[in-house]
Amino acid sequence: MKARRLRLPVPDEVVDAVSAAVHEPAADAGGAGANLLLAPGAGGDLDGAPLVALAGSVAAHGHRVVRVNLPYREAGKGGAPRAERSVAGYRAILEAARRELDPEGTWIAGGKSYGGRVATMAVADGMEVDGLVLYGYPMHAPGKPERLRVEHWPRVDAPCLFLQGTRDTFGSVALLEEHRRHLPRRATVEVVEGGDHSLAVTGKASPDGRPHRAEEVVAGLGGVVADWISRLPER
Repeated sequence: MKARRLRLPVPDEVVDAVSAAVHEPAADAGGAGANLLLAPGAGGDLDGAPLVALAGSVAAHGHRVVRVNLPYREAGKGGAPRAERSVAGYRAILEAARRELDPEGTWIAGGKSYGGRVATMAVADGMEVDGLVLYGYPMHAPGKPERLRVEHWPRVDAPCLFLQGTRDTFGSVALLEEHRRHLPRRATVEVVEGGDHSLAVTGKASPDGRPHRAEEVVAGLGGVVADWISRLPER
């Protein structure tokens, strides 16, 4: 099903609204689905192919998914600001989406890389959600494992699902496993063998010997994400 476009008002210093795309849950999925808000990575926007594929797949499994631009991207700025500067914008977007679409429902936040990191920082700063879906969490900049981006994790009071590749230069699965004990709630790691930062898999790294594009891989994870969401405890 094609995503529905809308504008979400945000009280931000650079824009007064951001673009969003809403994937409604499949009618035959059954049950009362949750809502998942996904923000893109630092260099992308809401229409990046992997983000679209993940959103569509989760929606096909029964949950509404909302793809959004963060304010800096909506304003057409080239580079992403420091993650701290995007926290207020993310929080405002979630509040607007909640008001517009499902004020009383279950809401999960997250995103790709930078977008997911900002979501965790917003939760650490007090944003209330029922869970976090983190696609390619950037544990550190490539080649700089000594400068970890996890200092706020002890304050991330929400269950987390990580989608992480074994060839991610922004953080190894071993490093993620080592530090997830600092998260106060349950943290689940879904490992993609041979996956890079976007979860694309080269033929050489693939268990089946064939290359797989990121959008193909994440589309196959929609059921995993949807099942994890369905098993979340009530807040």
